Amino acid sequence: MPYHTVLRTAVFSILLCLGMTASADISLPAPQTSGGMGIYDALKARRSASLAHFPQKALSLQDLSNLLWSATGLNREGKGWTTPYGMGMAPYNKIYIVSDKGVSLYDWQNHALKPVSAKNIKNRIGKQAGVAAAPVILVITSDSKAMGNITGSRARDWAHIASGAIAQNLYLTAASLGIGARYIVSMNEDV
Repeated sequence: MPYHTVLRTAVFSILLCLGMTASADISLPAPQTSGGMGIYDALKARRSASLAHFPQKALSLQDLSNLLWSATGLNREGKGWTTPYGMGMAPYNKIYIVSDKGVSLYDWQNHALKPVSAKNIKNRIGKQAGVAAAPVILVITSDSKAMGNITGSRARDWAHIASGAIAQNLYLTAASLGIGARYIVSMNEDV
């Protein structure tokens, strides 16, 4: 089996009111890239929410836009992302959005959601009690094809570094937005 999943991250919020279908992309509003909580206040507020406290505040499409852009959005002309990628490569980590409405893939180039499935798989993803109660789960994966000729332990290390940076960006953005977040690793990879 190809080396696809290197690290999984879950961010939990409240039910997305997105009518995901298996056919139409969902454009996200432009991310908010100024204002908000200062970095030191976000660091002070950053924490893992208890699974027992989900669901939390409602997650708007704007909140989702901000979270996904902070995770791996283009933040400079040409090449430059909110997450460091080895040798200035385009993002080789992907983010899947799992909700009651189905599964979508974040398209960083168009800042949109690409529906993958309309099937609700939330109750089958997590091994920890309470994961299924999370209205939104973000799953971070790495695809070896996107890394080109970078292979083996080097590819794994780079993917881990990027996944860690993505997770921290998500945590800080969630803290700034007042959204509960929790990192989980115990996932059913077959799902």
